[in-house]
Amino acid sequence: MKRSALLGAGFAATMLAATPALALDRIPVAVVWMGDAASLEEGGAQRTVADVNTQLQKTQTARPIDGVEDRRTLVEGGPATRVQLLLRRAEASFVKLKYADAARDYEAAEQILLAEVPLDFLRTSIGDVERSLLACYDQLGRAADAARAAERLGWAAGSSEDMKRLVDKYWVSRAWEPARPPVVVESEPPGATVFRDLREIGPAPQTIAGGDPSVDVLDVEAKGYRRAHRELRAGETVHVALVKEDRLGVLVDVIRAQSPDAKPQDVAAVGRRVGAKRVLVLLPDGPKKLLGRWLEVDKAAWAPESVRVDAGGPQAMERLAMYAAPKEQAGPPLAAGVAKAPEQPKKSKLGPWGKWYTWVAAGGIVALVVGVLIASKVGNDSLTVTATH
Repeated sequence: MKRSALLGAGFAATMLAATPALALDRIPVAVVWMGDAASLEEGGAQRTVADVNTQLQKTQTARPIDGVEDRRTLVEGGPATRVQLLLRRAEASFVKLKYADAARDYEAAEQILLAEVPLDFLRTSIGDVERSLLACYDQLGRAADAARAAERLGWAAGSSEDMKRLVDKYWVSRAWEPARPPVVVESEPPGATVFRDLREIGPAPQTIAGGDPSVDVLDVEAKGYRRAHRELRAGETVHVALVKEDRLGVLVDVIRAQSPDAKPQDVAAVGRRVGAKRVLVLLPDGPKKLLGRWLEVDKAAWAPESVRVDAGGPQAMERLAMYAAPKEQAGPPLAAGVAKAPEQPKKSKLGPWGKWYTWVAAGGIVALVVGVLIASKVGNDSLTVTATH
């Protein structure tokens, strides 16, 4: 029995070693939705990406990324996208004269802008939010809130002439107020940029004028780090320890803002963040079409060709998945660039008897015959064989 088991195991190991690999490793592919906030409102983007991921799972060479939460963020984006959705909803309420509902959504957008988005996006967006809040507060008779919005509107770049009447009505000068004790701002890492009311002061450490926490804000930001935000008080030392900016939603917002010409290095950063080897970006092309293009994460290089498909349907989703999946190879690549033709075996003059396996088989038959003859002569007795030279 032991001898049979050993022979069986040896045979199985030999067969496994001789069996070629039948398929490549399946690479993880991250699917990113590049449409604007409006394309997310009806849920169509979520369904489309889910269908593409389902089709990727069926391919031989690719699969979706593992993290369910990451897959959701690749569609829904980060804080900048949430701001855009809130502004769309607030604007819809405002035109219907639902000022309280509009103010609530504008306030939520303001808080996300102040606390969560990169400073560049904050500075380009805060003006529209404060302008809308000022109009809502005026209609609702909220004078104190309108005064705060009027002052913060002054933080924004550009002109506010369209709101001059309301700014003049609510803006309160603080020139008569006594100077507040200064604030010392330190940062880790050292040298991060300090901002007071969104105006750049300089690299930390800095000593700045104290402020009114109901209006004034302090921000500290450094490249590659998440911006730190807080109310500005008076007479204190503030030590700000920045953390690396690795939020997936922020990375998605960055490339979405660059659409349709997202920078390869920024798209590759999204892929590395989720552990993908390829990133497939999907961009609506009119109401009924989608453009797809994949990027090789390790090389930060776009595919030479994009693909255009219908915006829905299993065939279109399968086509996107097959486009993003690596093409199957018949076998390992050759070492040389040119395929080498197999050498033709030389024919032996001895015919079949010139083959080694013919002699092995013949030897086996001879040994079998000899063994049978010996067994028939000796049975269980011992046998001594004398060789004569």
